[in-house]
Amino acid sequence: MSRMTAAFNAASDRTLNRILLGLILAIVIGVPAIALVYVLDRNVDPGPPISERAITAGEEAVRAEPNKLSNRLGLAMAYAAADRHADAIAQFTEILTVEPAHRAALLGRADAYVALGDLDAAAVDFQALIDATAGGEMAMVDPQRESAFYGLGSIALAQERPRDAAELLANALLINRTDADALNLLGAALVQIGDTENAIKALRAAVALVPTGWCEPYTQLGVAYAAAGNKPGAQYASGMVAMCEKRSADAEPLLAPLIDGPFGMDALIGLGLAAEDGGDREAAIGFYSRVYADDPTNFNAIAGLNRLGAPAPAASTEGD
Repeated sequence: MSRMTAAFNAASDRTLNRILLGLILAIVIGVPAIALVYVLDRNVDPGPPISERAITAGEEAVRAEPNKLSNRLGLAMAYAAADRHADAIAQFTEILTVEPAHRAALLGRADAYVALGDLDAAAVDFQALIDATAGGEMAMVDPQRESAFYGLGSIALAQERPRDAAELLANALLINRTDADALNLLGAALVQIGDTENAIKALRAAVALVPTGWCEPYTQLGVAYAAAGNKPGAQYASGMVAMCEKRSADAEPLLAPLIDGPFGMDALIGLGLAAEDGGDREAAIGFYSRVYADDPTNFNAIAGLNRLGAPAPAASTEGD
């Protein structure tokens, strides 16, 4: 159960992204409900919550034009946003009865099934979208197809099929190589099948994209390093988990001893993030500056210095 929980906690942000994507699609094809919600939201009387107003507007639009699929899509998205997943499924199903390959409806219904714990039904819809988009000229850059591969990979991992999960998540990454969520789950799947070398690569790529505020990849990275017998790596990952969990006092003694070793640059960035989170601006600038001086292209050092409004130090000329 904990494995399933981890997989779908990582998927939560993507579910929100798909809901937003569906709403954008709805706006493009003209949903009266969205316009009505906008007008209502400008009323000085706050009235009911916006989610309820969206549902009310959507229901009115569907009653007025029940055969207009964009109306049903807007209502389904409103239900999903309000966690009324069974109602959302009913509306998505109405759309899919008329247009079986409707992408937004397939993704929306799949996510609603996931929210209700019906993973097998969700997998059917994710697979239907993959099948519908196979062979298309835009298949290798199709974000909805990528989302479907990710969804199937998440389900496979939750159902303790890590080899299937790894293959599906790899397919998602062929479409979007910067999908940190897919990299994280791919790393978790690879750890489970014993491919620690590639698991470490995937997880390090995930944390490079999202270095703070997201602890799960660091936890998985610790497992991968430990499985590979890499003690400094496991110590680094533990320090980064402490940093991510805002336990700066625990992070420093784990990361500081690593500064002069192979994890030196990583440890300095971790110490900078911990100091920054703890409000020690000067210490954070010092850590980031040390990284930048040796590697002026280091994104995290540059970003940290920019956040703190600090000038970049001169690059190292050692060896010139």
